[in-house]
Amino acid sequence: MANPPLISDLAQQAPPGPLLLAFSGGLDSTVLLHLLVEAGLGPRLRVVHINHQLQPDSGDWAEHCQQIVAGLELPCEVIAVQVEAGKGIEAGARQARYHALFADAHRDGATVITAHHRDDQAETLLLRLLRGAGVQGLAAMRGLDHRQEIAVWRPLLDQPRSVLERHAHEQGLQWQDDPSNQDQSLRRNYLRHSILPALRQRWRGADEILARTAQHMGDARELLDERAQQDADACGVSSQRFPLPGLAALGPPRQRNLLRWWLHRRGASAPSAAVLAELLALQDAAQDSQARVEWGNWAVRLFQGALYLLPRHALAPWQGELLWSADSPPPTLPFWRLATMAEEGGVSLMRPPGDLTLRPFTGGARLLRNGMHQRIKELWRAAGVPPWQRHQWPLLYRGETLVSVPLVGLADGEEAASCEEWFLLPHSS
Repeated sequence: MANPPLISDLAQQAPPGPLLLAFSGGLDSTVLLHLLVEAGLGPRLRVVHINHQLQPDSGDWAEHCQQIVAGLELPCEVIAVQVEAGKGIEAGARQARYHALFADAHRDGATVITAHHRDDQAETLLLRLLRGAGVQGLAAMRGLDHRQEIAVWRPLLDQPRSVLERHAHEQGLQWQDDPSNQDQSLRRNYLRHSILPALRQRWRGADEILARTAQHMGDARELLDERAQQDADACGVSSQRFPLPGLAALGPPRQRNLLRWWLHRRGASAPSAAVLAELLALQDAAQDSQARVEWGNWAVRLFQGALYLLPRHALAPWQGELLWSADSPPPTLPFWRLATMAEEGGVSLMRPPGDLTLRPFTGGARLLRNGMHQRIKELWRAAGVPPWQRHQWPLLYRGETLVSVPLVGLADGEEAASCEEWFLLPHSS
């Protein structure tokens, strides 16, 4: 394997800031871990092992990972996840893994690093082709991508697995082989062990050819994404809100392309053709409709002629009560987070001084403004706040007195000059 050149390339290509390696303890991630350290990236690197808890010896596997990483004098965090039943082992494990990785990366804005290589490109292309995927699904994995506001770096995509294996043997590296990788009841393993070897025997350079096809699809995806961005600007689409009226000016292929692009940008799982048709049919719904379409862990809600995407669990109202002491960090909310810097989709919340309590909205809540007790429900309705968000935003109380409401402002008697402005921002999905 190109020892000095590859190590040099890693150092030059590495994104700025903290780095977070997804470390399984297998061949690929073990090679990448050592290359990153040799490239001088260790001081910026954190290592995370995701324990899917699918095998009896998963604890031993996690311990092996910690020992390998400790030998390089790096921190290694083990995160245990629960794989949802009913999704299939492969899909459920992948979803749980990435959810945990992205949540961890959000702590310090780290770039997630994975050890995908050229063979993975070929396998992924065939899997998605057999699922009937379109251009977006067939496009090659990007060397540097962004998902759910987190950068994902795949520095080994141009390297075949055989090169990684040769390098590991030459360097005397130790790794563990996951026994589940031999289970051909799993589709990817069946392709890896039964289909791809036959293709390689019949077509020389099959992996490279498939990877090249995926790259061609990637070029086509870039063009479709550019077209979608132009259509999004023309239709007034934002990350949080998808107005439907502008779609009428687009033909069906551009409508589907724009909607797929918006969902992908928000980190949602790709909808099936049937779900996409349901979403586009919402153009014909009544203006006051609050229809919804659900698939997987996602839901799209219709409100005032626009679509809103949210995780299905976020449809539930927030319940509880949280103390926000003076000079203390804000408490953790289930669906939104409090920050001092504004971002797209953020909602202003003025914080008066002193100890405050965060409580959920109730239909009868009123705020004293301009000498009148005004109903929060009516104020938010006039501002176009969707109903489900009204039950997720906190109201600020001093004792039993409502003193501040998101988007609306302060109660009479509260001085804006003595308040801090915070912003409610939606959690990444």
